[in-house]
Amino acid sequence: MAEATSGHRESERTCWICFATESENRLAVWRHPCQCRGSTKWVHESCLYRWIDEKQNGNSRMKVTCMQCRVEYLIIFPQAGAFTMLLERAQDVIRQCSPFVAASAFLGSIYWTAVTFGGITVLQVLGQQRGMELIERGDPFFLLVGLPFIPVGLILSRLIRWEEALLRPSPPARPPHCYLSSRWCRRPADFARIFCGAILLPSISMLVGNLLYSKKAASPLQRTLLGGFTFIALKGILKIYMRQRQYLHKSRRHIVDYTEENVRQYAPPATPSTQASRQFAGRDEQEAAVAAVATETLTPTQDAEDVRQQLVVSVPDCPYTLLIS
Repeated sequence: MAEATSGHRESERTCWICFATESENRLAVWRHPCQCRGSTKWVHESCLYRWIDEKQNGNSRMKVTCMQCRVEYLIIFPQAGAFTMLLERAQDVIRQCSPFVAASAFLGSIYWTAVTFGGITVLQVLGQQRGMELIERGDPFFLLVGLPFIPVGLILSRLIRWEEALLRPSPPARPPHCYLSSRWCRRPADFARIFCGAILLPSISMLVGNLLYSKKAASPLQRTLLGGFTFIALKGILKIYMRQRQYLHKSRRHIVDYTEENVRQYAPPATPSTQASRQFAGRDEQEAAVAAVATETLTPTQDAEDVRQQLVVSVPDCPYTLLIS
């Protein structure tokens, strides 16, 4: 009787999705849609439908396979009408083309933004009247191709670090403090700064040109070019000077010994945590000094009481007795 009950339990179906047994729901429809055996052989038809719907995620024609044996489920659809098939095909085409359309729209917005910025730059550099004449009389194909290259060219020009070439190591005849090492000259690229500097360069060049060369150059183009060259040269000279001073400041540094006098003279104002660490460091130094004195001065003939009296040390805020056995 026990063996029969055990065999009945082993042969009882169990759904591998909801873990319900056959005895719990005798009206359920069971399926074994793959080659799995044992506890993963049987599954409720309703549970399997829900699991397949989650896998297909709206695409009813997507193939679904078993996670264990990798066998494709045999899903049979009823015969659909021609119009329904056409709508499903159109939906599939739209789903596949949507990522490309979204990417094209994003790139197109970037392109027209570059065209607009190029046109504004032309108006700034050449002046409003001459710039409008050039844009109106220019070849549309040339304008649509040439204007977007203005911001691209500005960004690429910012990647040329001519100041770094001047800061490279010079011949050995020069003293080492007159130039920077190549390792110190290498700086990580800040793309946000490069982008902002490239975009603002035409406006800054126009402002500098109008401020310094309004009387010497009558053409807006000449003023903008002179202002741009002046701004770039002045900025490069200041950057070279700043790097040189930073290198000299770094090369002349030195580290002092951690003593009480140096801590009082050079250390920044102590916080509670740093003050506690310095106090513990001072106690360690005093303990080491006391141990050294005890090792040098004591003799084996002295008794324990004399040793105890000699090694009583008073540390601020923490008196203690050091015993040697």
